[in-house]
Amino acid sequence: MVELNMISKSAIHAFLARTETPGVTLAAFNAAFTFYFAITSATEVMALMCLSYLKSRADVRRLIGFAAVLLCLPLMLAFLIMATDLGGAMFGQWFGLSDAGQAQAQAAVGMLILSAPVLLLRGTAFALLMLNRKTIIITWSTLVRLASLGASLLILPFWIEGAAIGAAALVLCMASETVFAWCFAWRHLMALPPVQNAQDSFRGYWRFAWPLIINSSAEMGVIFTISLYLGRLSNAELAIAAFGVVHGLVSLLMGPMRNLAQSAQTLVARREDVRMMFVFTAQLVAGFTILALVLFQTSLRDGILRDVMGLPPDLASYCEPAMRIAFIMAGFWSCAALFRGLLAKARTTTSLAASGVLRILTAAAAGAVSLAYPELNGGVVGVSAWVLSYAVETCISSWRLRRLGWYVEG
Repeated sequence: MVELNMISKSAIHAFLARTETPGVTLAAFNAAFTFYFAITSATEVMALMCLSYLKSRADVRRLIGFAAVLLCLPLMLAFLIMATDLGGAMFGQWFGLSDAGQAQAQAAVGMLILSAPVLLLRGTAFALLMLNRKTIIITWSTLVRLASLGASLLILPFWIEGAAIGAAALVLCMASETVFAWCFAWRHLMALPPVQNAQDSFRGYWRFAWPLIINSSAEMGVIFTISLYLGRLSNAELAIAAFGVVHGLVSLLMGPMRNLAQSAQTLVARREDVRMMFVFTAQLVAGFTILALVLFQTSLRDGILRDVMGLPPDLASYCEPAMRIAFIMAGFWSCAALFRGLLAKARTTTSLAASGVLRILTAAAAGAVSLAYPELNGGVVGVSAWVLSYAVETCISSWRLRRLGWYVEG
């Protein structure tokens, strides 16, 4: 499911790369995407919260209500960026986008705002399906998402243009996926008791969720921070566009590793299961490292960038050095995701907040090299900072899990 899910962003990149101004449009879309999802990270922890707290039908209302309250302020900020001069100033001064890029980025943010309720409902449906081990339905829903994305990219250009096409298509395909998932998740929700005897409080939700929210915010916060530094390079729009393409392709290739968090939360029920998860993770790391080397270190790389993604020659050449080092990500991404799931399973998530903050600081420190060397390749700077941020989280989470003995009885 995650692999198919990640195709969405790369498919949007491939479509936008074939527009009249591919560099400007890709940079605008990626700037809007990283900004919006960095500040609305509460939507990303909905599934994790439901996996831990969803015990009755009443819990669904409480959990969605809790997440909606958390999203009020970020959505207000996103609206201001979309509708006022504050957005033009941010995308122009922080990201180094041209006037055309600023306008496209603001329009894309306006489209992405519509995704908030969709993502809350999708996270709840996916959690219900995972709790009942009906994950094949999640895969089916993702196939529906891809079909909807293709149709949206064909139809939307008749009404809107530029980066807004990619943002609107993303929202529509997520909505289709959510509706399909709820067609099957609904009966599992109805099978739950109306209420549970001892309900968790909002304070309990907050104690559990805030470290995960910060950590989840770090996922896009790192990309957001890197993009800000890329905006200081001599060719800012090309750098941001290239890093966005590389980030999308690497996420597409290695995205399944992110699902190790939910896998650990769902499947680890005793200490012996932790050892089995380590074996499984090692197999994933080996497989995806080899796959990355084959795809990104051979002549296949040119076919992916120029033929599949449709990048113009200057943008494709700019992406190539970053693609060559992308295989390093496999080990750190998988371990970070696994450790995140084990800590969430133990309901010991505070260290995830610390690692999330340190990830952003690490990306900022690594990206700061662009201030001294504005001629550097933005793709290489971005991927290097991205890898280092995951290395920091892996180290902090492994330290915390060793102190816990790697498993805590529920």
